[in-house]
Amino acid sequence: MIHALQNRESAVSPVVGVMLMLVVTIIIAAVVSAFAGGFSEGAKKAPQSTVQATPDINEHMVTFEHNGGDPFSLNEIEVVFQNKDLKIALSPKDVGTSCVAFNMSSGSGTMVKAGYSFVVQGSDPGSTQGIVYGQSGNSMTLKADDRITWIVVDKRSSKAIATGEMVL
Repeated sequence: MIHALQNRESAVSPVVGVMLMLVVTIIIAAVVSAFAGGFSEGAKKAPQSTVQATPDINEHMVTFEHNGGDPFSLNEIEVVFQNKDLKIALSPKDVGTSCVAFNMSSGSGTMVKAGYSFVVQGSDPGSTQGIVYGQSGNSMTLKADDRITWIVVDKRSSKAIATGEMVL
């Protein structure tokens, strides 16, 4: 009787081993299937670049120079200017409404590569020195001696390509 009991107990171990192997196989198959099906492609990566911003109060514009890193398309970015609680986002589609110009100032086409630059031109604020971006009711005036944070944002991923500060 003792011998029969020992045989039944030893049979439990191979069953548990087979079940564990089955579970591990199913998990591996699920992971492989997820990656093969494009599960990992959900997050888009933004280009990373070194950009320098130079304001020109007399011309009412800010020039952005690409100093190295990934190239990016002018049509797929927006530039965000922020001063304390005020913030405005501009893109090429805002030309004629929120800005005067948003275009290449050196280089050709719309790809901004190392050594190329683009400008975001606003309008004259009138009585003070500075740059006005936006329309009435939703505008931002960058004035002389203001410390402005700027961000070049990739619109496809909504992530920053480059960021910095400038003093007008």
